[in-house]
Amino acid sequence: MITCCRTIRNSYCRVLVICLTLFTFFGVEAYALDNRFGVISPYWQSDSTSYSFIAVTHPSLSTMASQIGVKINVLKNDTTAFTTAASFTVSAGTTQRVFIVRTGHSIINPTIIPSAVFIAGTTDYSYGNIRIEPIATNPLLITGTASDAFAVGKGNNEGYRDVTMLSFFGAIVFDSATTGFAMEFIGDTHDSSDIYDAWVGLNKVGVSGVN
Repeated sequence: MITCCRTIRNSYCRVLVICLTLFTFFGVEAYALDNRFGVISPYWQSDSTSYSFIAVTHPSLSTMASQIGVKINVLKNDTTAFTTAASFTVSAGTTQRVFIVRTGHSIINPTIIPSAVFIAGTTDYSYGNIRIEPIATNPLLITGTASDAFAVGKGNNEGYRDVTMLSFFGAIVFDSATTGFAMEFIGDTHDSSDIYDAWVGLNKVGVSGVN
């Protein structure tokens, strides 16, 4: 009888371990990010006394498309989404402000700062990581008209629509004193290496819209 119970218990444990492994695997895969053209920030937070701020700058490098579409996923520490991902386009020479903030903030909101992007969620204390990816389906290929294979930098939005060529700056801000600490971004233009082949640009690909 004891042996039978042990066998049943061991079987349940095996099933539980398998289920947890599958859950973890599929949970990670759901938000998988190709490190060739993705940017991550290991920490953000938001609650009733703090929020996170991100500045996304297009530095107008010669091989960049003049407009680059960006998608920001803000994930909590349990890998679930803080709220719906934000998507926007950054144009050459401009900076887009992004706020990760509690819903109903009295000062940091779309009414007072209409030009900013807001990722608003629960008022409860939340923290986690941020995953930033391109909207373009093929960011490693030059986009544009196939008739001009060397059109990069000619002002027709030719170039790479790659978010790793953008510059990111961020901070965790505490409301009471408007002070805080800086956020880290891994994979942006500050620490990215050149992964482009000189002839990749010949294989152009069309991408819908400007992003």
